Amino acid sequence: MAAMMTDAYDLPLTTASPAARERYDAGTRGLLGWKASALESFDAATAADPALAVAHAGAAVCHFLDERFDEARAAGERARAAAAGQSARERGHAESIALLVTGKVGDAERAMREHLGGFPRDLSILQRLYILWFWQGRFPEMLALTSSHARFSPGDSFIVGMHAFALEQADRCDEAIRVAQAALTANPDDAWAVHALAHTLYEMEAYDTAIRRLPPATHACQDLNWFRNHLYWHLALLHLAAGDEARASDMCRQAFEREPSSIAGNLHDSISLLWRLGLARHDIGARWAPFVTIARERYPKIGLLYHQTHLAMALAAGGDWEHAEKQLESYRGKVSRDRTGLIGPVVIPLLEGIGAFARGDYARAIERLEPGRDRWVHLGGSRAQRDVFTDTLLEACFRAGDAERAERLLAERVARRRDHFSLTANGRRAR
Repeated sequence: MAAMMTDAYDLPLTTASPAARERYDAGTRGLLGWKASALESFDAATAADPALAVAHAGAAVCHFLDERFDEARAAGERARAAAAGQSARERGHAESIALLVTGKVGDAERAMREHLGGFPRDLSILQRLYILWFWQGRFPEMLALTSSHARFSPGDSFIVGMHAFALEQADRCDEAIRVAQAALTANPDDAWAVHALAHTLYEMEAYDTAIRRLPPATHACQDLNWFRNHLYWHLALLHLAAGDEARASDMCRQAFEREPSSIAGNLHDSISLLWRLGLARHDIGARWAPFVTIARERYPKIGLLYHQTHLAMALAAGGDWEHAEKQLESYRGKVSRDRTGLIGPVVIPLLEGIGAFARGDYARAIERLEPGRDRWVHLGGSRAQRDVFTDTLLEACFRAGDAERAERLLAERVARRRDHFSLTANGRRAR
């Protein structure tokens, strides 16, 4: 066995190469910080020591996040093979990632939880479990995870930033703003802490403050990967919430429409902004075309259910009814094999409701959307992201002339957060 070192978190690292250790630590910081250079760092680590299993695992995650799934699986297998004769920490880390990138989500979750029980400072595994739960809508578990593990890495901005976001999703915004600021004071280069700040100011209706603070905070985060566009999406959403629809529309063009991306994070952000502009009665027209093309190619692939709902928006809003119906039929065929319990009662009605709204059949949209709204959280995505569903239902009520239902839904919406959309809706109610 090679010599044993420890990494930046004092975790076992089987290597005799200081260069491999240095580049692995850089890769880990990069992965935690959403850096474009993380993969380069992990590759440099394995070049210095091809047997460094956890560096292969880090590369697997980077490929996975960029949707290069074949490369992710290959790197995961290299990690698993290299770790076979190494420490328990390295074996557990490699196995957790290998399971994740091969799509064995339940097994990956169990492996990650077991691993963190023995190695609670392994923050790259903690981050993967946290994001996995995010896409399952399991926000109480995310908060419990960061609450219980923060003591093992006191003051580390990455877990502090993750904790801030989990607090915001629990509607503990006063705490979240303090915690997010603490993370950024410790490390202004922490993109997830910036993300937590953006969410919290948005939910606190501090739109002008957020519009002022978010650009310099984002610029302080160097070398970001596609996550920079997600922060830009938040800024556009803030402008939309503040009533500057023209600015939000221009930002959508600049960030997402000049070079439309098929990476899930970029794609559902692009579609969400365009759909929200449509709810505000902007004529999107031909702007839908590139996203319809991408959605047509992506919807047959297995992916996040939240993401599939946005592909449905693009297909319907762009008038590609042939493929919208094919997507819907494919999900009707999945019901009997569905292990999530979401496709029949949640996903199919949501796809049908989106289609009905795009066709102008607002009564049908209400009929399909409203019954499942309490379970939309289980599709994943943040509160701010899922508002696109709520706002679609609310707008359908106004367009259908369903005043009683609109007033009830609007009261719920305004009680949580007032923005330009809800205030405009309130003005229509008043008339």
